[in-house]
Amino acid sequence: MQVRVPQFIEHDPKLLGPFTLSQTLYVGSALFGTFILYLFIGQKQFFLFLFLAGLLFAIAIFLAFYKVEGLSIPYVIKNSLDYNMKTKLYIWKRKEIPVYISLEKKKEEKEDPSRKSPLKMTQGGSMDKLMKKIDFEK
Repeated sequence: MQVRVPQFIEHDPKLLGPFTLSQTLYVGSALFGTFILYLFIGQKQFFLFLFLAGLLFAIAIFLAFYKVEGLSIPYVIKNSLDYNMKTKLYIWKRKEIPVYISLEKKKEEKEDPSRKSPLKMTQGGSMDKLMKKIDFEK
């Protein structure tokens, strides 16, 4: 049985032309804020209005389009606030495990102390050669 697997599910759908919903809301709120600014101070102090409107649009564009390592700025700000607001007191609680000390030696040590391991260790093994090759050759 064949099943269609959706692709590109991590992308937000486009709402208004090339803009997603969040981008449209940021730019739209900047337009609305600029309109409100024009009604209150745009006719009296036009240069102040231009400065504030430019600042408002710069912030809206920054929030809507700039990404830090693939994450949007509001998400990064939310994560940083969450991290900074939570407590960071870490307490290690040691488990109380009873310790038993045995004065008896193991039977293996008493029986055959000269017993050797069947494995042989060499100084210049193939792992040493491989490590030298990795370290010094490009």
